[in-house]
Amino acid sequence: MENLEISQQIADLRAVIVRANPPEVMTPQEAAAFLGVTDETLFRWRKDGFGPAYSQPNSRIVRYLRDDLISWLEEHR
Repeated sequence: MENLEISQQIADLRAVIVRANPPEVMTPQEAAAFLGVTDETLFRWRKDGFGPAYSQPNSRIVRYLRDDLISWLEEHR
């Protein structure tokens, strides 16, 4: 098995773990995995004023609350 395949399998397993046991506060990467979208999609949603609520305590930090992600998913079935 090649390194690229192993790296992809690890990334896939991480996504499954985040979805099964999501933290209360998530990074954009964790939130994207939880929602099943790419980091780029979540970034674009923030810039376009779409998507789930998020907190940005400074220009370099963005965080999502699990409850906000779940609420947003329920609203956009």
